[in-house]
Amino acid sequence: MGQWQVSTETLAACRFAFSPLVETVATLGILAEIRPEPWRRAWLATHQPAFHRHLAAAPHLADWLAERHAADWPAELRLPAPDPDADPRRLDLTGLAPDPALAELLDRTWQHVVHPEWPARLRALRADATARRRLAEQHGWAAALPALGPQHRWLSTGRLRLTVPEDERPDAELLFVPTGARHGWIAQGAGRVAVVYPTCAAPVAAPHTPPASLGRLLGSARAELLAGLDRPRDTGQLATLTGLSPATVGDHLTVLLDARLVARARSGTAGRYYRTALADALLSAQPG
Repeated sequence: MGQWQVSTETLAACRFAFSPLVETVATLGILAEIRPEPWRRAWLATHQPAFHRHLAAAPHLADWLAERHAADWPAELRLPAPDPDADPRRLDLTGLAPDPALAELLDRTWQHVVHPEWPARLRALRADATARRRLAEQHGWAAALPALGPQHRWLSTGRLRLTVPEDERPDAELLFVPTGARHGWIAQGAGRVAVVYPTCAAPVAAPHTPPASLGRLLGSARAELLAGLDRPRDTGQLATLTGLSPATVGDHLTVLLDARLVARARSGTAGRYYRTALADALLSAQPG
């Protein structure tokens, strides 16, 4: 392991990359989790049965997955830093040397799970990157990406220090790679260092207009909060999203929790809120 202190020039020239391989490995990790995040329940109900059937036919592969934490897979697979200029619509396993059965599982996960969802996923990842770059222009990169994980530290000077698998030369290119995974990681290769981060790592401001009928039922503020929980968010993120104060957000969330429209899950030292199945049904039943 080495320490790489990113120069101001390198940080200013950073780019975002979107990687089918990163998202496929992330998806495989989510499918294999023993205690998945509760807001993924509907998605897992669709995709996990086929995943478990595949593992039942390949017990050595099931053992490989069970013996390792998903957060450690990228290092074990030696995932390279993605090429930001590569076609973001094609899975490229070049340079990987996993067990043939694991390579087949990655390809199967891409073909049957990720690829059908890829247009929507790619739009969401690009929107996330656009929002973070806009936030960085206004408040700096430390505000745009405050929670990259234990392998990074924002210094008081505004510079970024990374713990990288191998010592990196000062002129390496810095990439930020959004993913739907629970955990991020750092990848290196071809003169690039990629910081893979979960898309829930920081607030992403975007309009969430609830149906008018829902506003009449719950009140406009609570309806807006419920609509804003299209993915898990903490109190600060919801305050940024809605323009309400954190205290007001907390008061409304308490009411939504009592009504079982929202649930809370721990995420590190903080808590994130997500819509329950009851809330999803309520939203889907609204006209328009």
